[in-house]
Amino acid sequence: RRPPRSTPKPSSAASDVYKRQENDCLLGDTNGDSMVNVMDIILMVDFIIYETNDYDLDCVDTNGDGTLSILDLVATIGIILGRSDTSDAASSVKLIQSSNSLSFKANGHVSGFQITLKHGPDFSIELNENAWISDYSTNGNTSIVVILNPSDNELFSCNDQFEIVELIAANSNGQIDAMIVKEFSVSDAYPNPFNPTTSMEIVMPLAGEMNVMVYNLLGQSIATLANGYMDAGTYNLTLDASNTPSGMYLLKAEYDGNISTQKLMLVK
Repeated sequence: RRPPRSTPKPSSAASDVYKRQENDCLLGDTNGDSMVNVMDIILMVDFIIYETNDYDLDCVDTNGDGTLSILDLVATIGIILGRSDTSDAASSVKLIQSSNSLSFKANGHVSGFQITLKHGPDFSIELNENAWISDYSTNGNTSIVVILNPSDNELFSCNDQFEIVELIAANSNGQIDAMIVKEFSVSDAYPNPFNPTTSMEIVMPLAGEMNVMVYNLLGQSIATLANGYMDAGTYNLTLDASNTPSGMYLLKAEYDGNISTQKLMLVK
């Protein structure tokens, strides 16, 4: 195969200004109709999620790295739209994973994601449709997800746990750094009922302000388990109610606008 190519600069006629390659095709012309448009994008998505190789790599390898991926989809959009302003492009992104969903936070615009998931046999997924294109395919215990230009931070929800085994995130210039973190969560206190101590595990996906308080049924604070800035990570917090009378109490954890509450029963 010939050496990798750099993507040519667009001009006013995006359908035919790109010089034809030696095999007489245009960069991004996936369907071979001598034009580069949204139909080529849709066909590229099918090639990726169904893992087919029924294409001419010289035509679909828009970014010249020798493979077909979300990076080529983003580069082809650049050909179609002739974009040059990348001032709002994200340089990195954090994917926030829970047991039944995936969302993201970034420091700018993310152009697309290609994600390979491992999961159980009864796994089902619902993609957020607030994107230019969102599609997936499942083969046994593996799903491939492609999301192009998401307009909000929720990527998908699902019915079971999953593992991300491959991830490509892209801005308009190419691949960007991506990190997977766990969603903010508070485990059930154990033991509960308790006497005189009980513990819970808190997962912070990103560093920030954390406040964990315990209240009686009158709304009065009886204990502060955490209050202030905390690094991302997993924390084990313990309530010692040795000097507190038996009764029902409320645990309240707050982080980044998220609130988790649960009832605690102290029995002496």
